Amino acid sequence: MPVTTPPQRSVQPEDWFAAYFIGVTALATVLALLLMLTMLASAGSLNTDIILQTLFVGLLTLVLSGVLTGILTALPCALFFWLAQRFAWRNVLIYLFSGAVAAMPTIPVVASLAPSSFYTDRDEDEPLPDGLPRYLPLAPLFGCSGAFLGGIFWWRSGRHLRRSALPDTPLP
Repeated sequence: MPVTTPPQRSVQPEDWFAAYFIGVTALATVLALLLMLTMLASAGSLNTDIILQTLFVGLLTLVLSGVLTGILTALPCALFFWLAQRFAWRNVLIYLFSGAVAAMPTIPVVASLAPSSFYTDRDEDEPLPDGLPRYLPLAPLFGCSGAFLGGIFWWRSGRHLRRSALPDTPLP
């Protein structure tokens, strides 16, 4: 009995857009939920005003982080989508690593939008460090976020890329 390989579909630009949109939306949602849970956990006694304020801040965070992430990651994602299609990358580790690396250049942009006291606790009399030491505390957060987006893209379309280099892979 001949062994048949499962058919693999080609990835269209609509798949890229869907993967990008799903990844950015999922990342913004996770960020907003974590912020809301942190606010509720530190609020002490809960009442209607605190819950409404938390929901408002969470919704605002969802919208702002979705727009900001969408704008900052559009070009690196488009470049990676093209490279993944061109070389038929299917290994999930490539997507995770590329997502983490692509997120690193966005750290200075995001750090310039937020005060430094938002992500580090420092003494008031210490001067703000320049260069790499200033952005180093944010690297794990951005690396994990980029890897998350890379994993979303792999899940949505990267695992379906065709391997035309294999002789026994039929092309439609």
